[in-house]
Amino acid sequence: MIIQKAYEVVADAIREQIIQGDYPVGSRLPSVEQLAVNFRVGRSTIREALMSLKAHGWVDVRHGGGTFVLQTSSPAPLWQAPEISDIHQLRAWLELRFILETESAALAANRRSEQHIAELFKILSEMAVLDDEEALEQADIRLHTTLADASGNPLLKGTLASLFSSMGTVMRDSRRLWLFADQSETGRLSEEHHLIVAAVQERDATKAKERMAMHLKKVEQVLERFNNLSR
Repeated sequence: MIIQKAYEVVADAIREQIIQGDYPVGSRLPSVEQLAVNFRVGRSTIREALMSLKAHGWVDVRHGGGTFVLQTSSPAPLWQAPEISDIHQLRAWLELRFILETESAALAANRRSEQHIAELFKILSEMAVLDDEEALEQADIRLHTTLADASGNPLLKGTLASLFSSMGTVMRDSRRLWLFADQSETGRLSEEHHLIVAAVQERDATKAKERMAMHLKKVEQVLERFNNLSR
């Protein structure tokens, strides 16, 4: 049985309100403070819920300007999320992510703007001081989707966002397994993120693609080890 995190419960509730028409496209959601009161949770939980909705294309969060609805209906899922214990299905998922993200990194190196670079380094700075698992997960998603955005291909960004949406539980579990397997991986994960962003900043497409490939292959290795141990 999967127990939802507090921010997931709030995100689901807000999404349902949007679908039911409480907030039409273009409308502004209540403030973080008001939503915290409405749902009886902390403001950090509301911010994580809004970041989740943003990552999945439901809202646009404008710093200092509020949160606005982008869509009021959910597109049909392209695929069904795999179980972390189904190594064959999971391997296909990781292969798809590998293809999307390595090409995304290469394109980003060629097409990124200074605004993209600034946003990527901002996310890295946030991740360096975060110790909350849920917040780190959302920051990690934002980093990868921002790289996809820098690719200049909206279809690539949209496909990756859809993949992350359906792989939410698997991504969380794989990240926990990775860090649990070796606590030194925490620093290594941060270093790999910095190396990928640095290659994009340098406009080195080959290096950006190689570094992203190395980064994603380690996730697959940890999952393979976990699967062998669980047999």
